[in-house]
Amino acid sequence: MIRSAFGLSLLFGMGMMMIGCGDDGSTGDGGECDQGRVRCDGVCIDAIEPTLASIQTGVFNVSCAASACHDASMPQPLESPLDLSSLSASQAGLIGVASVQVPTLDRVEPGDSSASYLMNKILGDDDIIPLGFSQMPLGGMLCQPKIDVIEQWIDGGAPIQ
Repeated sequence: MIRSAFGLSLLFGMGMMMIGCGDDGSTGDGGECDQGRVRCDGVCIDAIEPTLASIQTGVFNVSCAASACHDASMPQPLESPLDLSSLSASQAGLIGVASVQVPTLDRVEPGDSSASYLMNKILGDDDIIPLGFSQMPLGGMLCQPKIDVIEQWIDGGAPIQ
C-alpha cells in the first residue's frame, strides 16, 4: 500500500514537471523553425500572438489549465480560485482582478506587466512573491517566447482578440 502511494506520488510529480512548457510534440533539430513558428525548449511551436485568445490556446491550455492546477473542476489557489481553462474564465479571473497573494497588485494590470502579479509569478520574482508561494508553472518555467508574448500582451493593454 505504501509502495503504491509512493509510486503514484512519483508519477504525479513527474507529470507536473512535464507540463511546464506544453509543447505540441514536434521535434526540432536545433536549427531555425519554419515561418510562423518559434523555438520553445528545443522544439518548434506555432507562434503565439499577444492577445488573450492566442495566449489561451498556446500557453494556458497546455501549461496552466491542467488537472489540479487552474482547470475548471478545481482551480487553484483554493482561497480565490483562478480558472484558466477557457477564454472567458481567463478574462474574468485575470484582467483587473486583485491577486489574493499580493492584494496590492492585480493579477493582470493592463499596460503594465511589471505591476501584474501574473508576470511576477511567471518570472519567479522573489521580491514580489510571498514566502511560501511558488513560481508558475509548478515544476518549471515557461519557455522565453511564451514569457515574452505574455509580457507583450499585458504591456499592450491586455487585449482579448
